[in-house]
Amino acid sequence: PTRQRLIGAALELFVPRGVTETTTKQIAELAEVNEVTLFRNFGSKHGLLLAVIEEAAVFTKLGESLVDRTNQTSSIHETLKDYAIGCLQALERVPEVVRTGVGEAGTDPAENRAALRRSLPGTNRDAAEYFAAAIDRQKLHTHLSAEKLASLLNGMLVGYAVIEFTGDFHGLWHDRGVFLENLVTV
Repeated sequence: PTRQRLIGAALELFVPRGVTETTTKQIAELAEVNEVTLFRNFGSKHGLLLAVIEEAAVFTKLGESLVDRTNQTSSIHETLKDYAIGCLQALERVPEVVRTGVGEAGTDPAENRAALRRSLPGTNRDAAEYFAAAIDRQKLHTHLSAEKLASLLNGMLVGYAVIEFTGDFHGLWHDRGVFLENLVTV
């Protein structure tokens, strides 16, 4: 319960204030624990941020929903667009985490950067399975493996989210729909 209260308090404070502007003292006070308890459980605010990301399970839920939808799309275009929309919606649930990942990327401890890198292969694996099923079902011949397709697509989606969530106007696309259509076409 203490760990869950700290994660809940951090998420509640990170969303409106951002990770940088939220102090460990504020989190501990909201969770009604001593600040030392936060450090015992997570080591640092960055350790708590990793727990928040894992607890939010945004990409785990996306992967599970992909498994449920594997045989529901009728074309590769629909498969790719469905995935891209789901991924951007997942990233939208944690915009402060995206902003913090960009803004604090150079200051994160090495173990936090490593933990974030470890979380990406699971997302790529789920997406690759989803794409492979669509490719097999439609008997498509592709130049890229499903794994490479997933990796490239995820990189572009995260890049788009970074641009969208960290600036008022990015000027590269008229709107998200235009971006998605161009992405799927590529």
